[in-house]
Amino acid sequence: MWKWIVGFVGVAIVGYAGFSTYTSYRAGFFSLPDLQPGEYAISFNNGLRAIVVDPELSDDASRTSSRFLSYVNPDRKYLGVPYEVPSWFEDAWSYCEKPTGAETNAILNTMPEDMRREFTGARIEGICTIDADGEKIPRGLLFSVPKL
Repeated sequence: MWKWIVGFVGVAIVGYAGFSTYTSYRAGFFSLPDLQPGEYAISFNNGLRAIVVDPELSDDASRTSSRFLSYVNPDRKYLGVPYEVPSWFEDAWSYCEKPTGAETNAILNTMPEDMRREFTGARIEGICTIDADGEKIPRGLLFSVPKL
């Protein structure tokens, strides 16, 4: 009987470790570049992988040493909207920077009405771009909403 229990626990541990490794690989955390101070990583299921530069953080952010944005700023939920890019750029990490007032207005004015309704109450956290041979390629948008 104990052999079965120990075997089941062993299989569960190996299965959990394998699943964790697979999800980390799929999220791109094995190819994450070195992060500078003030940079935080976030990855979405829709394929957007972003390094957010100098985000607005809550007062609790200094309590953790994590480099992942959702752990550092747990009072906000982050939403990523990827742009369509060539297949060779889909797995690349993009850098998101806070938009200026003019960029925010341009985004809101060109946003489709259904998307504008879907992101009601959301704050634009960043415009994500990939630097390819000195050319900035738009990769997506990063929004956040308060966790209620």
